[in-house]
Amino acid sequence: MNRSDEPTQPGPAVHAAGRVRVRVISMEDGMTLRQLLGRRLGMAVGPASDLIRAGGVYIGSVRTCIPTLRVREGERVTIYCSAASVPPIDPGSLVVVHRDAHCVVVDKPHGVPAAATREGSRGAVSHALVQMLAREGVLRPYVGLVHALDPAAAGLALFTIRGQDTSSFLARFSELDILRVYRARLSGHVDLDMSCETPLVKTPAGVRLARPGESEVVAARTEFRPLAVGDGGSLVEVELRRGPTEQISLHAEALQRPICGRTGAGELLELACVRLAFTHPITGAAVDVRAALPEWAEPGAN
Repeated sequence: MNRSDEPTQPGPAVHAAGRVRVRVISMEDGMTLRQLLGRRLGMAVGPASDLIRAGGVYIGSVRTCIPTLRVREGERVTIYCSAASVPPIDPGSLVVVHRDAHCVVVDKPHGVPAAATREGSRGAVSHALVQMLAREGVLRPYVGLVHALDPAAAGLALFTIRGQDTSSFLARFSELDILRVYRARLSGHVDLDMSCETPLVKTPAGVRLARPGESEVVAARTEFRPLAVGDGGSLVEVELRRGPTEQISLHAEALQRPICGRTGAGELLELACVRLAFTHPITGAAVDVRAALPEWAEPGAN
């Protein structure tokens, strides 16, 4: 078998977007991953390697970013062809508001994913943090996002950071009682405090509102405190501790006051985490940081 890094067989044109799934056959056993992409998609070595490093390729359910990894017969490979088209974030552009040996807090802008999406890892804050740590000489850096934040939302995102010589301590941060303060602009008028206690259900696809009579639900309560009311909507403040960030959007919709804007990468959702306060689980130090308010989050902006 040809073991060079050149494509061994012409393949279909690479799609600008979308997903391709292939099963490794016997004659492909032992090929490098970039060879496989060359054979199946007609990609040259450079573009195939770039797509893999951008986080757009999975073997089974595990993302792999190593172009020279060898595949085995029967393995299922999933390829997200648009991953390499996403521009990376310059690590020097990150707004770091807190950093110590175990964690970092970044003030994330609207439209930028905090962590890798299913389609790829390039263009996420976590990817830029890994690049930053690698430049500093950290061997095989690992980054863990403590609380999810919609790509279209803005504000403070807390990550654990470590190298290959340190065991993971992400769980110790994830179990913390962290005060998270958010600002959001809701559609319609909110001139009095309002709350929602609809429980949530965690699914493989994320979090959703529980249906009546559904079992295995998670209790949740969100209180919305109005700060300003204008023609375009109402500015509110929300405090969360252990609940997922998604419950703010879900409960706002349940109250028929959805958050203004659109979700997803490249979009702007008028939701921002503006403060984080917690006791560091390893050092015991008090950490209390705030983000710069987006223009829409100022009380006078409505």
